[in-house]
Amino acid sequence: MASNITYPDSSCRWFVEGDSFCLITNVDSGGTASTTARKEWKAIQEAVTDGILLYYYAEPSNVSSLGDVPDIDNSLHLALVDYVKRCLYMDSAGKALDPNASAVASNMSMQHRQRWDEAVKRYGVRKLDKVGGTRAINPFSLV
Repeated sequence: MASNITYPDSSCRWFVEGDSFCLITNVDSGGTASTTARKEWKAIQEAVTDGILLYYYAEPSNVSSLGDVPDIDNSLHLALVDYVKRCLYMDSAGKALDPNASAVASNMSMQHRQRWDEAVKRYGVRKLDKVGGTRAINPFSLV
């Protein structure tokens, strides 16, 4: 950018909503910070010559207690429940003293494994919004 702003990464913000890209700043074109709260963030008034390349990280947060909500796409929550049930039934099948109870738990484990596989393998490609790693957006030139 041809700009008077010394450190644009500390005074500019951006977001993507649907197919719209918004670049905002809390300084004016002279590099002076806004003083009023109503006008704190506004559209940027800088000349963008070669387009904009943005990098961001989307690392999901860890689950540390039973009350935490997993930081994955909402459509994968039921698949995660199937995975946990699969593991629990597998553990109970290994600990059961009665062979009939072990067989039932093993069958339930396989049923939840099939649901997990179907949710992740068949529909998983469409549900990758919160997969960790570097993201880049290279929009068209704004000039």
